[in-house]
Amino acid sequence: MLLLFSLALFINAENVSAATTTTVDANSIIKSSDTVKNYVETKKAVPSTVTVGSKTVTKEQYLYLLASTTTNLNKNSKTSITVKTVAKAPNPNGNLKTGTLTKSEYVTLAGKITTFINTNGRLPNFMSTSKGNMRTENLIYTYSKIVAFYKTNNRLPNFVSVTPWTKSEGTSSSTSTANPATSGTSFTIPQIVTAAKNYKNYVDSNHKTPSTVTVNNVKVNTPQFLQLLSYAIVQLKTGSKASITLKTVTGSPNPTETVKAGTLQMAEYVKLAQSAISIINSAGRAPNFADSTLGKLRYETLTYNFAKVIQFYGTNGRLPNTLEIVPYSVLNSNVQGTIDQIGRDEAKYGTIQGNKYSYLDVFLAEGKGNCWGSALYLYWRLTASGIQARIMGYIGGIANNSFKHAWTQVLINGVWTNWNYAKYSSKHCGDVGGGTRVVLVDQYEGKGLGTSSLTNLLIQEYYAVL
Repeated sequence: MLLLFSLALFINAENVSAATTTTVDANSIIKSSDTVKNYVETKKAVPSTVTVGSKTVTKEQYLYLLASTTTNLNKNSKTSITVKTVAKAPNPNGNLKTGTLTKSEYVTLAGKITTFINTNGRLPNFMSTSKGNMRTENLIYTYSKIVAFYKTNNRLPNFVSVTPWTKSEGTSSSTSTANPATSGTSFTIPQIVTAAKNYKNYVDSNHKTPSTVTVNNVKVNTPQFLQLLSYAIVQLKTGSKASITLKTVTGSPNPTETVKAGTLQMAEYVKLAQSAISIINSAGRAPNFADSTLGKLRYETLTYNFAKVIQFYGTNGRLPNTLEIVPYSVLNSNVQGTIDQIGRDEAKYGTIQGNKYSYLDVFLAEGKGNCWGSALYLYWRLTASGIQARIMGYIGGIANNSFKHAWTQVLINGVWTNWNYAKYSSKHCGDVGGGTRVVLVDQYEGKGLGTSSLTNLLIQEYYAVL
């Protein structure tokens, strides 16, 4: 979940004060959007100030720049924009639901934002959308994504994903040292196994990282627990079951994550554990990130996924051969609630299998479509929410590459599971048999198997928006 606090992104730039009349060019705004997007996704906060070209603007001013730029880009214009004096929203609030906004809706919304600011001299408390009310922080993040997409693709996206922006009460800060146990305390492997199971269950149930973990009736902070898990993995790989001595470990000062859900082999996750140990021993803190073939993992992500490894060991008496990585964005979200909402939304598109309509554009625009439209809709919504999904299908016929059917699978607890269309009373269906089963689309490849150019273009766009 995203946290409701703000941090300064840049400080070494010229401030734009209330008395200053100045403009910033569109290219500078476009360039800054990618930086802000990445900052929010890394820090889980909106920066209080943003550098645009040589100017520093407040986050309130920045939203005005983003909204104005979006409106202009929709008109194929890169007109410079005057930086206005913009006050804070007096009572920001929102009730946004996870979903997508079409290009038409977010462009219209951008115009409403600039109109409100021009009229009132401040940010709105919220802006109404088809997915509920969006508060300030969510607006800034969403329009940063939109403009960042333009930066990469030289066009505005056809859709943009939105998720609630809520305060995560009790979630530990990345620099937390909450009541660390005294270093020198030793714990056995069975004690760490029990704590790992309890830790994983807590995160799965509460969708947040606890600030402390109880190991054999001793409270340790999360960075210390990462140390215990890392040492346990490395030791168990060598066959050692020796007790592990606790160290003094603080949180990471600048946690960073770019990892995508996927699979790591044993050799690689053991190497990640060794890397974490190296940072802990040399710096006395948790690592900001650990590099993997799937991207960078922040220390909370390492802790959760290492807990999965140790829990597996406790059940099976060995380390797992592979590890399905769950990213931080998924750990801190209500995954099942998100899945259920997406399922209910998909079920609204009513035409049954086998009609003439196809693909997501018709599916969304006309409320009807075939199995490919449904599968693409589910795939995009799920992956946009950080949930690993793929499109399955049957192939056969001419040159063995014509599609007979397509459906969606979702990764649940490390197992690829057919989408439960019946649960949500959808008129589409999953695996009905009758052909050679293949993976048509997954979120790593970003491409289909023998699909039309339209489908491939859609998939490429969805991957870029993520």
